[in-house]
Amino acid sequence: MQIQRSFKQDKVGHLYLVPTPIGNLEDITLRAKRILTEADYIAAEDTRTSGILLEKIGVHNHMISFHKYNSKQRAPELIKILRSGKDIAEISDAGMPVISDPGYILVQECIKNDIPVVPLPGPSAFATALIASGFDAQPFTYYGFLPRKSSEQGEFFEKMAQSSATSIFYEAPHRLKKTLKTLSKYIARNRQIVCARELTKIHEEFIRGSIEEVQDYFAENDPRGEFVILVSPNTEQEKTLSWSELIDQVNELVDQDISKKDAIKKVAKENNVSKNELYDKYHQN
Repeated sequence: MQIQRSFKQDKVGHLYLVPTPIGNLEDITLRAKRILTEADYIAAEDTRTSGILLEKIGVHNHMISFHKYNSKQRAPELIKILRSGKDIAEISDAGMPVISDPGYILVQECIKNDIPVVPLPGPSAFATALIASGFDAQPFTYYGFLPRKSSEQGEFFEKMAQSSATSIFYEAPHRLKKTLKTLSKYIARNRQIVCARELTKIHEEFIRGSIEEVQDYFAENDPRGEFVILVSPNTEQEKTLSWSELIDQVNELVDQDISKKDAIKKVAKENNVSKNELYDKYHQN
């Protein structure tokens, strides 16, 4: 058991987790700016990106690179600095540290070494999108970045299809159409989703509608900017069966001397899924 009290101590330094704006620079807090100014070092995911941000908000401090490719090697160095009594402010490229970046590794090492970890509240893209989505915010599941391959995304989309919580994940613009196409194979055609882009920036936009409507929109409009995708909760009334359950229904009809073609058509219509997708899934077994 461990109890942390975050008041300032002279024996060791503090690790401050400092959120940075996800777009609009006015979202930097007074406290965040003060900590970034007063800290002995700033651990940044990308020193070039962060350097531009710090210059714009008037912070001139020594930066140390800390990203997913060097985090395991760099963490012991940062712990040594903290144990010497110096403070480090960790920042992500944008938004909250630790969320979808390697900051948790440093946090874990600090906890092991009894070094205080002080979190600051601030901007987060998924939380910003959630409160404006129109979906129920309690509960929600945040997935971060999904695997890039469609074959690996299926596991996550099956969970979203059945989930009674709002599901949230990030996607890059050049992969958005392909990801939506894969998602559409797992959720009902009328299932509501939201694609939020360029949050807090000039071109901030929320595209709301069924999965089919949103796909149609992006067929006519090229995706631009980083996206937060939200999938509405699955209510009891719109319960979506898994592919294996749908295939079982087809087999039950076939056992009743209904042709496979008609059975697939009937099950697809009753469950509001693609007939062609169900056909493919059925014959893959």
